[in-house]
Amino acid sequence: MKSSIIKVVGLVGLATSVFASPSAEKVFDAKCAMCHIKTMPQDFSTMVAPALMGMMRHVKMAYPNKDEAVAFIVDYVRNPSKEKAVCMPQKIARFGLMPSQKENISKEELKEVAEWMFENYPPKNFACAARMNGKGGMNMMQRGMANRPTFAMFDANGDGVITKEEFANYRASRMQQRMGMMQKQGMQKQGMGRNRSTFMDFDLNKDGYITKEELLKVRKQKQEARAKSGMMMRNASKAPSFESMDANGDGKISPQEFRVFRQSRMMKRMQGQ
Repeated sequence: MKSSIIKVVGLVGLATSVFASPSAEKVFDAKCAMCHIKTMPQDFSTMVAPALMGMMRHVKMAYPNKDEAVAFIVDYVRNPSKEKAVCMPQKIARFGLMPSQKENISKEELKEVAEWMFENYPPKNFACAARMNGKGGMNMMQRGMANRPTFAMFDANGDGVITKEEFANYRASRMQQRMGMMQKQGMQKQGMGRNRSTFMDFDLNKDGYITKEELLKVRKQKQEARAKSGMMMRNASKAPSFESMDANGDGKISPQEFRVFRQSRMMKRMQGQ
């Protein structure tokens, strides 16, 4: 009889604990939404931090596995640093590095919120909606709407998730197509896209990575072509080293490493460095 009473009391206590705890979304609304809005931004000038949709797109690109993504979010929110960040460098330049939230949200709450974020964000139509909202909101002409990329175009293996490799490969492929069109239209005469190689240009064997041999070989071919055409060899001695692009030092450059390096270099140029 005593054992039965203890079990009943235990079950009642457990039920009370479960029903009393707020949902993950409510925790997000109370502790995170004041900075990271859940909806598509309407006025970018009022934003104080990246929107949840865009933030989770970058997280999933870097960590497509749910457990790894959740672990990253929990660690980053409690101990943020530029080295851990997965967003584009210009986002940190604009909003700054987020402060640690150790005192604002418990580790247990954060884990639940991170799981909810992974399951619900970004929506599948996020890439297209962001482009439409960004251009439409500034009264810009929405060119090429009929040819805008779909989620399926990014999701090469059709598993319902866009990995960082799929995203980078699609962007590289699209850039290559645009470069071809520019050349046909004679836009390179105006200096647009000149000498701007894509990831696919360097990935000679098309295995999804760039080796040091491939990088040096393509550079040499480009330099020889420029010299043959009588063009100046500008900044040839300042070309970035393979090691500076191979962030994890594994002897090959991934699409994401290539993209991050290009973005970082562009930011430094904009800042006059």
